[in-house]
Amino acid sequence: MDNRPIDRCETVADVLTLLGGTEGWNEPWQDFFTALLDGSGLSYSRFAALSGLSRNTVKAWRLEGSAPRSRDSFLKVGFGASMPPEAVSGMLSRYGGYCGLNPRDPFDAACIFCLRRRAGGGAGYRYADAAALYRRLLPEQLPAGDSAISTTMLAARLALIDTEAAFSDFFREFGAELCARKLKLERFLGDFLTMRRLEATRDGGGSLHSLQLPARVEKQLSLLKQHGVVPRRRDLIALGLHLGMTLAETDTLLEYAGMEPLSVRDRLESVVIYALQQLALTHPELALGNATGLLAVTRDAGTRRRCAALAEEYWRNGYRSGPDDVDSVARYVRVLLEHMDLEEADGLLPLL
Repeated sequence: MDNRPIDRCETVADVLTLLGGTEGWNEPWQDFFTALLDGSGLSYSRFAALSGLSRNTVKAWRLEGSAPRSRDSFLKVGFGASMPPEAVSGMLSRYGGYCGLNPRDPFDAACIFCLRRRAGGGAGYRYADAAALYRRLLPEQLPAGDSAISTTMLAARLALIDTEAAFSDFFREFGAELCARKLKLERFLGDFLTMRRLEATRDGGGSLHSLQLPARVEKQLSLLKQHGVVPRRRDLIALGLHLGMTLAETDTLLEYAGMEPLSVRDRLESVVIYALQQLALTHPELALGNATGLLAVTRDAGTRRRCAALAEEYWRNGYRSGPDDVDSVARYVRVLLEHMDLEEADGLLPLL
């Protein structure tokens, strides 16, 4: 992640000046979709038919600047434009805030196969075909659990498949792997939640509700725990802020969700990066508190090594905190965003 433009900002005024420019920032969905539609050479009606969308929806995205409201709609765009899976993954993350296509997810695996076939000239492979293939091959229940094969290896095997028969064989061989949940994400969040609940217990709390998470964020946690549904990018970022994560920990959270780290090419995320960097400079005790707290609860070897190294660095360098207390990372970021009056923050502020 290239944070250098943000690294040079010393004040909120510097950030506002940086945000005032347009070079290098993400183009909005309307610009992206306009280029995609115009490049396809298809009419509204034809693109809608190939995508499984309505003509009015396609026209509204092109002319009015409205955007897809579901992950499936983004996937349908990918099929309509005959985009390869890698491009669809980038579109999902960049414009929708969703996870990219995951070869471990059975439906995503079907989409990856069909998108690759369609991009290679297989006109019959559309979104509806991917959904039908998924329904046909998925048994009523497949066991879920730890993975015995890496995601990279699984993706490589999937990339070699060029027929539905071969995909069926792949599905039978790796069916349990395709249902494996994002266990690293759940464990990472579980460690943070356990740490914060222990802290709340000392203050008379201790339940999940005592953490006072917004209802939507708490619901996303429940869906992840019960059904393995990964929250949207904005929800995950908000959750990380509520749990007091540092910049590195937030990026780890996103990585475990199958998403890109916080990006300076996103205007809102660049402010979040700036805020977390400022907190790291003025309140290093926040990172130390996370490190020592996680060491007390986590069983993950990687997390323990990282936390031990950070704690050692803190004591070796004798970091000192600023004069003002910070009782909530989420509140700190919210106040900053409200002060900057950033239009892009409208989707995140209600979660803070």
